[in-house]
Amino acid sequence: MRAWAALIAAIAIASCTPAPLPPARSYAPTITRDAYGVPSIHGRDDQEAAYGIGLAHAQDNFATIQLVVLAARGRLGAHLGEDGAKSDFLWNLLGIQDAVDANYDNLSEDFRAVAQGYADGLNAYALEHPGEVLPGARNVTARDVVAGSALTVPLFWGFERTLGAVVSEDSHPCATREASAELIDNGSNAFAVSPRRSSDGHTRLIVNSHQPWAGPVAWYEASIASDTGWRMYGGLFPGSPFPVLGTNGDIAFAATVNLPDLADIYRLTTDDAHRGQYFFDGEWKRFRTRQIWLWVKKGPVTIPVPRTLRYTEHGPAFETADGWVAVRYAGAGEIRALEQFYRMGHAHNYEQWRDAMDMRAIPSFNFLFAESTGRIAFHYNAILPNRAEGYDWSGCVPGDTSANIWAMDDRIGAPRLVDPSSGWLYSTNGAPWSSTDPSADLRPEQYPAAAAAIETYVTNRGYRAVELLSPLRTISDEQLLAAKFDLTSSERSATVAGVNEILAADSSNDTELAAIQNLLHTWDRRATSDSPAAALVGMTYQAIYNAERAGRAPPTAVDAARAAAAHLRTHFGRLDPPLGDVLRLRRGNVDLPLEGAPDVLRAIRWHDDPDGRLSADFGDGFMMIMDWAPDRTLTTRVISQWGTSDRPGSPHYNDQSEMFVRREWRTVRVVAPNQGTAAQTRR
Repeated sequence: MRAWAALIAAIAIASCTPAPLPPARSYAPTITRDAYGVPSIHGRDDQEAAYGIGLAHAQDNFATIQLVVLAARGRLGAHLGEDGAKSDFLWNLLGIQDAVDANYDNLSEDFRAVAQGYADGLNAYALEHPGEVLPGARNVTARDVVAGSALTVPLFWGFERTLGAVVSEDSHPCATREASAELIDNGSNAFAVSPRRSSDGHTRLIVNSHQPWAGPVAWYEASIASDTGWRMYGGLFPGSPFPVLGTNGDIAFAATVNLPDLADIYRLTTDDAHRGQYFFDGEWKRFRTRQIWLWVKKGPVTIPVPRTLRYTEHGPAFETADGWVAVRYAGAGEIRALEQFYRMGHAHNYEQWRDAMDMRAIPSFNFLFAESTGRIAFHYNAILPNRAEGYDWSGCVPGDTSANIWAMDDRIGAPRLVDPSSGWLYSTNGAPWSSTDPSADLRPEQYPAAAAAIETYVTNRGYRAVELLSPLRTISDEQLLAAKFDLTSSERSATVAGVNEILAADSSNDTELAAIQNLLHTWDRRATSDSPAAALVGMTYQAIYNAERAGRAPPTAVDAARAAAAHLRTHFGRLDPPLGDVLRLRRGNVDLPLEGAPDVLRAIRWHDDPDGRLSADFGDGFMMIMDWAPDRTLTTRVISQWGTSDRPGSPHYNDQSEMFVRREWRTVRVVAPNQGTAAQTRR
């Protein structure tokens, strides 16, 4: 009865809508918008500037920000149903609320003030627009801001794939395999060129992150500055109080996804005579249990669904087809990732930026760095556990001993390459052992302890970066941009391997396969908008890729090509429509032809629209080029695939789309904090 009484009380509390709370201090930021609606926020201090970011971003996309708030509170299922409940399950499993409660006061006072200012900005918008506020998302707190980040960052290094391998009673997690290029070709690009290699003595950094074009990890462009010396122009996600990549005028940095091995699975010893227990260090220990309630929307009502979580000395435990297993993951309880990004943006030279990186609160990501002095750097950032020797960590390790439980704060140094002799760097999600000219690359033997936990593959984008730029004696601005927009699949790529598999198939008694082969023989390895074969190739690759990402057995290349061919014939009446007729940039009244493919440097992914077109929704989107002349004058070029606002009625809903398709840029002048940001012009 007590449990039911507590549940009824919880339902009553959850159904209440608290009154909005006024901020504890006054705010008066300056928010100006340029011709494209991009906001520049100026505050007297960092907290007031963050307040302005919250207010400005809410004006453009309050709906998505509120989803991040609900996720940060473990209440997304009450709005999105079962899909949201998956996020809430992760929130509970990771103990996000407990981690924030235990460690929030250890965050620096100035960062806590920034988080509070941002929360106050969101609340100010909610107070002015009560009809837009979602149930459960009112009265955002600084702790919500920190919790949202703590929930999100493990997903970038692939924790959800580890979790997916253990949550089902039918799964075989001890047979998991290493991540491959097929699982990460959605990733990101970044390039840096120093004066020793550029043709004109300039220093350049390209930010080219590949993210979904909508939702909680879609980029938003903004500029922030305060009278206390903070300035940052770049991209941020909903729920972030400031840009997490871009430039402050003195330095710039870009990020790409990496996939370090940050989680281990332990096979537990259990038996029927000791139910609810596992054998550990010579004795039977009871699972620690915790009952949670997932609030799941079903039709017009929200239903509480009970779940029981179990934990061991290693971490959370699950019953699978391989028996009971437990998961240990690096960064458990870490909530300082956003503060590290804040410190990185406050740095004004490499030494200060490196000190921020040495916080090691961000569990993953490759970072490329450049500064006005011409120095460039590559950091393979990962909080790599110091694992015990003598175990095969690629599958399950024994869970009956404490000897192989690594300490959370015992970490291995990760690869870094500063001012390479080659004068240029790149990152496209593959192994850090390919990040510049082969003669100047890092080597695994330089990092023997870390190498075992680092991915070994190279993406097509990595192959092409080296194929294009390494042979050049100097790299001009035009050549760097040509590489960034490259549309070619390397002969070493998974795409070309699939095409070769199709061409090698026997089509002697198969007219459709013969027609597919005849078309593929004409393919020039490029995903141009006028290519007659690129649609067939791209659709074939993406079908295999999507299956790999979802953990399903992928179709053979031949079967994927047959399905793509059937789609094209059904919707276009032919096998060879130009790619631009098939692949489209669509939003509101915009419907434009596109170039690109999932695994080329001009990366584009898509979903199928009812009319058979492929509507782009992922990949090349928000992009930046930071360009320092020899006198340290900075020019910054920026473009987005749509526009600043997510509101269909806004003039900035899709006002950059035509420029994006034409590879045009807006030019931004990043200036002193108290001067704001100058108007933007086309190039």
